[in-house]
Amino acid sequence: MEAHSIHEGLLSEIVRAARGLHGAGTLSPKVIGAVARHLGRRSIQHSIETGTGASTLLFSHLSGEHTVFALDDGIANVRSSPAFDPARTQFIVGPTQKTLPAHNFQNRIQAALLDGPHGFPFPQIEYWFIYPLLDTGALLIIDDIHIPSVHDLFRFLRADQMFELIEVAAKTAFFERTPAPAFDPLGDGWWLQGYNRRTLFRFTWKDRVKAAIPRYLKSAIQKREAFAPQVSAAPSRDSFVTISSPVKNDRVGQSCLVRGTARIPPGTRLWLLARRHDQPGWWPQGESAIDTASLEWSHPCKFGEASDVGFLFELALLVTDKSNGALLDQWLVRSKSGRAIAPLPLPPHAPGCPPVMVMVRKTEHGAHTTP
Repeated sequence: MEAHSIHEGLLSEIVRAARGLHGAGTLSPKVIGAVARHLGRRSIQHSIETGTGASTLLFSHLSGEHTVFALDDGIANVRSSPAFDPARTQFIVGPTQKTLPAHNFQNRIQAALLDGPHGFPFPQIEYWFIYPLLDTGALLIIDDIHIPSVHDLFRFLRADQMFELIEVAAKTAFFERTPAPAFDPLGDGWWLQGYNRRTLFRFTWKDRVKAAIPRYLKSAIQKREAFAPQVSAAPSRDSFVTISSPVKNDRVGQSCLVRGTARIPPGTRLWLLARRHDQPGWWPQGESAIDTASLEWSHPCKFGEASDVGFLFELALLVTDKSNGALLDQWLVRSKSGRAIAPLPLPPHAPGCPPVMVMVRKTEHGAHTTP
């Protein structure tokens, strides 16, 4: 079947008619032009659409047989438009959550536009019923990708081997079906999908850290834990650590100097760690332990990334014995390698020296900011 075409006069008429077709908004002239261009490049024998509007007018001229799944409101406006060709268009009226599962699809599809209900998970449900029917080279159009539930589908398609993103016009994405085999709609195989290739680091970093620790180091840690009670230093009566700045609920910027006083037991070391309050792992600060040669100390501290503005951050001033201090030293060495490195669980503190904790809030222009 040869590709259909649409002349400039009719396209201009559809652009003018679009404004009065749908109370919830319609496709922009730029998107209407993009839809017409992509449909006109293909031989489309069968097409489908969820929702109705200016795109329906285009499909009525550029598809051999077009099926529209839509609610009743809006259909009358499309049918009464002089730019609509009813000969090759049928309407299936009702919510797509019901009409798509009940419909008996008889043919493969060369073009589909998903613009039905946008609440989660309805765009994904529409996709599930449609994607096994798409021919190689078929056009799949996703509208309103600025809505998070629809944008999730857009991100999935962009990562999937079955589709190639060919254009984004305003808030509408155009994909082409590749020759890749269709994903089994009744199976699982989530690990085979590009979207799922990398699991979320914030939930798996502990397992990754454990797997990355060399066997000899694991053995050393086990020995350290076994003998820790015998080698831990006992605190003296005049041992203490404090944080004088910032104090509880202070506002901080991207980084600042944390200040305080300390007198710690012989054989121990003092560390500053920080974390975003809603995250599990701790990040050692500075390039080494805090210098406690004098009573007063200061130490640099960074509060996450620029995107963390508005979040609470927790500081921990921690006294450790030599063995736990050595583990923190190793973490700092690895952090300078340029490779991604996971945060740590809060290391054990030296006996009798509980950590000192302070909660602060990161703001764009904090009162405590490194000059």
